[in-house]
Parts: sequence; C-alpha cells; structure tokens
Amino acid sequence: MEIPEPVRRQALDPFGTLPTPPDVELVELDGAIVSINPWPSAQVVLVAGDGPANVAATVERSRAVARERGKATLAWWIAKEHDHLVPALEANGIVNEDTPGFEAIENALALVEPPPGTPAEGVEVGRAETWEEWRAANEVGRVVFGFPEMPEDYLRERYARYCEGRDRGIELFAAVDGRVVGSAYAAFGEAALNLFGASVLPEARGRGVYRSLVHARWELAVERGTPALTVQAGRMSRPICERMGFVFVDAVRVFVDPVR
Repeated sequence: MEIPEPVRRQALDPFGTLPTPPDVELVELDGAIVSINPWPSAQVVLVAGDGPANVAATVERSRAVARERGKATLAWWIAKEHDHLVPALEANGIVNEDTPGFEAIENALALVEPPPGTPAEGVEVGRAETWEEWRAANEVGRVVFGFPEMPEDYLRERYARYCEGRDRGIELFAAVDGRVVGSAYAAFGEAALNLFGASVLPEARGRGVYRSLVHARWELAVERGTPALTVQAGRMSRPICERMGFVFVDAVRVFVDPVR
C-alpha cells in the first residue's frame, strides 16, 4: 500500500508536524526543540534540521530547561535520519530504553483505507465533551500507564486547556455496561488523524475495545476530510494495528535522559 508523503511524515514526526496544543510549551535550542507538557511523563526532545552542532552543550541546556520546569525525564525522539547523533547522546548518558509514556522503539504506522470489520458489540464509544467524560477517560490512561494520582485542581486546569484545544484534537472514551474502560486521543493533522495514548483496562481487554476506538477515530478522520490515521505503536499495539490494516512506515528510537 502506498502511503502519501505527508501521512508518512506525520507518522514519523507527530510532535513536529501536528498543531501544538495550548498546554504545550516549545523551547528552541541549538539543533533541538524541547516540548514541555503538563503530564507526569517524559518530555520529548525533537531534533531540528541535522541536529545540534555541539550535542553535549544542547543536552546540558535541555536538562536545564527540564529542571526549570520541574521535569525529571527527557525523551529524545530519534528517527533513522538522525542516527548520527546516537554516539554523542550515549556518551552523555542518554540510553535507548522504555520510559513511562514511551517505549524504546516506537513503530510509525499508517492507515489510508477503512479498517476491516466493525466496532465490537457492547462497546460504546463517545467523544469526551464534559468534565465527567474527560475525567473518566483520563483515569483509564493514568491507571494503564502507571502515572501517579493528580489533585483535582490540577485536573480541572488540564480539562480547561483541553476544552481550549478541541480544534486541535479530542479525547475519546469507550464504555462497557456503562463503565468507561478505554480511552484514546485523536490529534487533528493536516494529512491525517494521529492516534495517541490508547488505553484499555486489563479486565476489559479482549472484548474489542481497542478496535472500536480505532474505528471511531477513522470515522472522525473521514468526517474531517482527512481519511487517514497515523500512530506510533509499541510492542503490544503494533500487531493489533497491523491486523486492522495499518502499514509499517519505519521505526523511531526513544533515548531517555534522566535529568540530573
């Protein structure tokens, strides 16, 4: 299956190609951009152009940016075109490994035709349009990714930012027997929707919840006039996505820097 270049590029570089959410701060450095988000996960470092002329200096500056904002972990997003930076990153103690929110290998996949099959019976998928819906979806993601519990005032602030940015993306939830057991985010790109953070509670797996969330986001992509999906899949979700028609584009490595 031929993947259009704009879709391929989004699959490989979602953080660099998608619109910046209102709660994300971009800090430009020499040859890199640090993306600061409010979540308790690694903050992404994107390579700009060919990368830093002095990797060690940019690494130190990125750490300073993280410390200033109370962030403990950085994740360098390294596509094959930037493999030449790897020796210098490793020399600075940055390692290709899993970290909460990311896996060591993120597989860029794309879907440019309708997924096979149908949504699962008994799974209700909706778009989070109220505080209660957003809160329930957020809690599923928190549990699945192992994030700590967050104070309600913090969550209320995040929800307000989410509402401000609904022109850039929307949270979806999946419920079984009235209980929210799955969640996923759809980011609105010019070429496709990008799928972020799909989560299904362990006790609800095997019932087609993940499949139903993919179908719902495909329908949303068609509705928006961009009938394509991209995703960066880990080891568990890649085979599921490929069974649903996603095509492998390439692998991206995540290099983790525990900020000192």
